Amino acid sequence: MEKRQPQTIHIAPMARRNHVTFIVAGLFMSALGLVALQWQYSMFGYLALMPGIVLVLLGLFKWQEPKVSFVLSPQGFCWRVRHGEVLIEWSNIIGLSTLQVNKGQGKTELHYLGLKLWNREAVIQTISLRAAKSLFHEYRSLLHVALMEAQYRGDDVQQLQEDTETWRGDSGQRFDGLKGMFAARLAQLKMFLGADLYIPVTSLDRHQDEFIELFTQYQRSIQQLAQEQQLND
Repeated sequence: MEKRQPQTIHIAPMARRNHVTFIVAGLFMSALGLVALQWQYSMFGYLALMPGIVLVLLGLFKWQEPKVSFVLSPQGFCWRVRHGEVLIEWSNIIGLSTLQVNKGQGKTELHYLGLKLWNREAVIQTISLRAAKSLFHEYRSLLHVALMEAQYRGDDVQQLQEDTETWRGDSGQRFDGLKGMFAARLAQLKMFLGADLYIPVTSLDRHQDEFIELFTQYQRSIQQLAQEQQLND
């Protein structure tokens, strides 16, 4: 009997939740503040107006997040960013885990999950320019974390301070322009943080440990199905 493929799972990001509530509450407070200012209630007006504007901006920021951040399907793991998406085949994924860096006398967890791949070039080849640009800017904060980690280890930090528009993979293929910059950034982060791609925990819909468990189980079911199909063939 042929084993059924696992159902597709859609993940809605926590970062997008309550965006309508934020916008409506912000507009209401802003309107209330403007009315108060009109009637010369300056103190109350500003106390209502300023938080109202902040709530509207937060709501708009949340609204810009994709409705679905991840899709787990038999075809692969699809990561949807603000501009574009990244599709990774399950056979190219080593695993997903939390990330820790040195801090003081101990270690601290990053607000990112680390995705390790067998072949990073496959992602760079297929990623759209818009998605590469989005992730390149997303990873700016991680570059600072990598710099601190390098300094803690006593490693040379010069290569982290250099921006390049060209990167050559292990296969010899050369990437230029935006993809070259993105690939070089991934190589820099890999050296000191250990992963190939970095997933912000705010893009999840549950606790990071629960998501890792879901991800691992789904990948295992895909691998088992592939092995059974090979045996049947």
